[in-house]
Amino acid sequence: MTSVLFQLGGVTEEDEKTESTVDQDVQVVRKWLQTQSHLPEVMENIKIRNFLTLNKCSIEKTKQKIDMYYTIRSVTPEVYEKTNPKLPHMQLLMDTIYCCVHPKLVQGLYRVYFIKAKKPNTFTLSAFGMHCLNIYEVRLHEDRLKGDIIVFDMSTFTFADLAGLNPVLLAKQAVSFEKVYSMRVKQIYIVNGPSYVAQLLALLKAVVNPKIFNRIEVCRDESVLKNLMPRDDLPKDYGGDGPSLEELNEMVRQKLAQYQDRFDQLDKLKVDENLRPEKLDNDEVLGFHGNFKKLNVD
Repeated sequence: MTSVLFQLGGVTEEDEKTESTVDQDVQVVRKWLQTQSHLPEVMENIKIRNFLTLNKCSIEKTKQKIDMYYTIRSVTPEVYEKTNPKLPHMQLLMDTIYCCVHPKLVQGLYRVYFIKAKKPNTFTLSAFGMHCLNIYEVRLHEDRLKGDIIVFDMSTFTFADLAGLNPVLLAKQAVSFEKVYSMRVKQIYIVNGPSYVAQLLALLKAVVNPKIFNRIEVCRDESVLKNLMPRDDLPKDYGGDGPSLEELNEMVRQKLAQYQDRFDQLDKLKVDENLRPEKLDNDEVLGFHGNFKKLNVD
């Protein structure tokens, strides 16, 4: 098992075209950040670079996403508060659910997530969303954010787990990810889909961007994963020779611990809205408009 959680792929033709200007773009964004007195810090260059990648090197979109990276923590406190991985409920999450990334990229571009409850009736949506945010925080520092492939194994996901999902919270989590990280999802595989998967799809359709929803593929078993990555990399849980989900999960736990100082710092970072040039309307920023309370996924 590799000790490097985020192995990076080779340089693509697109990378070569943008590399000559990306350093200049980073400096442009950095200088802009230094003028934004309402923001609590000037972001590191590596994170600015990743935001540029997420936004296809659009400087204006990058500015908007970086501002939202800080602002959204107070706009949706129920999504962002108590996310520190050292807290007991976050440690419990890592003990009961596999939510991990594979060290090797697929096609040299895409990071693969594996999500699976270790035992039935243990899925907690709020902590799960927080854990995903924590992984993304580390990826901003170490990874190259070209896109993600998500594997959601429902073999241990029960109807009680589904019934316990809060559609309002799920919608806020989805919008938050999109507003900050642009949700560059290449594909979502729901493997070992149970008979009630239709109810889950109805819920996701109500809260997820249609473009992302159309990239969901429901599979009755896990055989599709054998075409996703080489046998040497595929986790042992799915018939491969790669690291097991337990090993990958532990690698994520250790990586989060390495960034404990950063997570402690995030707990204290606040946007000073009194210094913002133009006042924000929280509902307008997120596009909520009160619609989440009307979700119906029966």
